[in-house]
Amino acid sequence: MGNYEREFIEKMREEIQIPDLVDDKLNEIYGKIRQGEAEMKRSGFRANRSRVYKSFAAAAAAVCMVAGLSGIFYVNPALAQDIPILGDVFGRLQEVRENSEYPDKDKTAYENISEHSTPVREAGNFAENETGTMTVSDAYCDGYDMYFTLSLRIEGEELKTAEYFLPMHQEGEEDSLYEGGKFTINQKQVWPSEISALRKAEDGVYVGLCRIASVNQEDVSFEGKMTVNAEIDGLSAGTASDSGYVEELPQIKGEWNLQFDVEADTSANRVAEPNAQSNGITVQKAVQTPSNMHVTCYVPAELAEKNPAFVLLDGDGNRVQNESGMHKKQEDGSEILEMVFNTSQADQFVMQVFDKNAGTDENGGIPLVAEIPFSMGE
Repeated sequence: MGNYEREFIEKMREEIQIPDLVDDKLNEIYGKIRQGEAEMKRSGFRANRSRVYKSFAAAAAAVCMVAGLSGIFYVNPALAQDIPILGDVFGRLQEVRENSEYPDKDKTAYENISEHSTPVREAGNFAENETGTMTVSDAYCDGYDMYFTLSLRIEGEELKTAEYFLPMHQEGEEDSLYEGGKFTINQKQVWPSEISALRKAEDGVYVGLCRIASVNQEDVSFEGKMTVNAEIDGLSAGTASDSGYVEELPQIKGEWNLQFDVEADTSANRVAEPNAQSNGITVQKAVQTPSNMHVTCYVPAELAEKNPAFVLLDGDGNRVQNESGMHKKQEDGSEILEMVFNTSQADQFVMQVFDKNAGTDENGGIPLVAEIPFSMGE
């Protein structure tokens, strides 16, 4: 082996630190809700899709990384399409979160996902043009969430000055580019719940992550073997300082069409149907996956119209942070609420329900309308 090869291998082993620009305010917001200082407003997922993608751009401009992946230590295997990178990304993310300001938030999810992810080997997992080569290296689906990596190797020296690239797409015959790519699962369009900017991991090499959550999709099954198509029509690029300031570079047009298969793996999921209830609210089902905690609740009509707030605690009283939720209105006015929380492998839980729009109680807190203990069983 010559000196060039040795230097190349050593460079691939180096770790590159990306500045942590994420200011996580979620706990603070929920604290204000419980103390009556703020109210939550229901917003349906059927909002204008361009508005969804615009939120990606706003997040990228604010923290240079959608989905909160700033501050990751990327190992450099993205230089070859057949070297997995998902496990490394999640492993490094785990280290960052353990040392973060909120150490109890989602401490194990990414390490667990990395253990279950599998390399993508299909011939369609990479695409190239004059700008560079894009690759999907690893993927994982637990039946509720699908994760896959995106890596990009840029050819032009000028473009290599960028700190990040954000995938873009076109709408129909429009010439404009919009944030995010186009994705389908078994030829049915899906919308990513998280899509990260591709961050610099090495000179000319950028890596990121996409997550597609089943709770946000319509008529899409996350079962068995699935064929995923990703169409990316361009890139938005920018440079960033440690303070979070972003200077956008000119947009780049170019087609990257990727196709790969993902096999759903539910073997690590833990399912319970407690049907525990209080004040008419029922915890119907709970599923613990390597990445998240999914809880389905029934809410009667008289409470559903008040849009109450749900707080999940484990048996030790630790809060399990809420990520998202979807309301399914029933004909009688009741609702089925599907909620996604950070990962938790506890056995005992308590679901608290607050009437956040009812003012404050005698102690100055938000009125508690239901408290539902439930167990994941043996």
